[in-house]
Amino acid sequence: MICVRDLVGIKSLGLTLRAGAEGGHRLISWAHTVDLPDPWRWVSAGNLVMTTGGGLPKSPEDQAAWLEKLADTNASALVVALQPGAPELSSRLLEAADQLLFPVIEASFELEFVKLSRQVIESVVQSQNQKFKSSEHLFQTYAYALSEAADFEERLRILADKLQLDLAIEDARSKMIMMTSCTPPPSVTSASLLVENVPIAGRSRANLLIRRRDGKVSQDVLLIKILVGLLGIELERLMIHRDTQRSEGTSILKSLARDETDIAAVLPMLKRRGLAGKLVAFAVKSKNLGDWKFTDIHHAPGLHNPSPLFLEEDVLVGLAADDQEIFEALTRHLGPETVMGISGPVTASTGFREGLRQARLALTQAAESQADILRYGEAQADFLLAPKTLAEARALVACYLGALIEYDRLNAAALISTLAKFLDNNSSLKATAIDLGIHRQTLIYRLKLIEQITGLKPTTTNGTAKFWLALSAGRAANLLAR
Repeated sequence: MICVRDLVGIKSLGLTLRAGAEGGHRLISWAHTVDLPDPWRWVSAGNLVMTTGGGLPKSPEDQAAWLEKLADTNASALVVALQPGAPELSSRLLEAADQLLFPVIEASFELEFVKLSRQVIESVVQSQNQKFKSSEHLFQTYAYALSEAADFEERLRILADKLQLDLAIEDARSKMIMMTSCTPPPSVTSASLLVENVPIAGRSRANLLIRRRDGKVSQDVLLIKILVGLLGIELERLMIHRDTQRSEGTSILKSLARDETDIAAVLPMLKRRGLAGKLVAFAVKSKNLGDWKFTDIHHAPGLHNPSPLFLEEDVLVGLAADDQEIFEALTRHLGPETVMGISGPVTASTGFREGLRQARLALTQAAESQADILRYGEAQADFLLAPKTLAEARALVACYLGALIEYDRLNAAALISTLAKFLDNNSSLKATAIDLGIHRQTLIYRLKLIEQITGLKPTTTNGTAKFWLALSAGRAANLLAR
């Protein structure tokens, strides 16, 4: 479309910009001739209003008020080709035009408005053709990106390169960049007004940041709307995929928590989801005062790759890679008064059920100590020397012996009795093997299994002290057989 300044610049039309030059950038979407005293009732935004002055008031004050009402329609400009007998344009009207940044253009009465209209219409048609071509190019580019890249962020890079744009998608609330086509990403805080920030409709709670690489401000509104629509569909597809992953993860955790499935059986699937390396269980208690709730926390930035498995019970529990950034993102997005407990390593020997017990215990201790995030075993110093109450004795036994008790129960093993006899014999392998009636290598195997399950080595001073205190507390409180 042609702007007011370019229209005035066409010498063959003989136009003169009398006032409102600061509004010369306004685009003209149509041309409308009206000589009625109330033209604002008949025109709309973007119209070039043309008049011979038939409806123009005579007094300067009435002319200024008349122009203000016309400017309120967001018309592009006023062209006046005064007919004989029409009132002259007053200085008060021209002053009002300057104040309103509303262009007032003077033309000869001999100028045929149809000639002016034709110029406007031709520019509008040409602009529409360019928009359709741009839209067609965008769809072709998007189709190419779909065929070339399976990853959304890679498709975003392809789109950006083909369109000569820098693109980034940010979380609308935290302003965290979720994906970008360039480094550093476009930013409205650091890259000036040349970066456009366009909300993306739907559940994504995201904005699209756009920066043209030629350093100009984009004026192709239709192209931007189509681009935002396409990316909105992409984000919705990702959210549907994450919803499916969460549902599958919930089913897996329920099965693991009930001991219906062994964690070793699901490890290959967890690796495909990015949950490789050291895994831990977590338990979260929150008042859900943040930007995200328990029900949709899997969509929060920082929790996408790899995404934890979630199970919503009385608290939110889950299984995740042992990554402090993930846990901090969880507590941050859930808001104030969020507390988290994290278990020790979840392995094939310990199982998820034991990890869940440790995470819940750490959560209780975190709430009592007013800590935001607490790992299992970090808060034992208070009762380590000697438990003073039955609750402290239970906590001490659960902390250091709970996993062994659970393992013995599920596997009909004798790790607790082996550990107790080993400590009673002052860590003598020979005496313990004789008392238990087992081979020395069998005893060594059991001690290594105890270390693997608990993370404590019974043959070290640290392990001996903690195990001995826990056994003593359990026996004194009648929690363990003597």
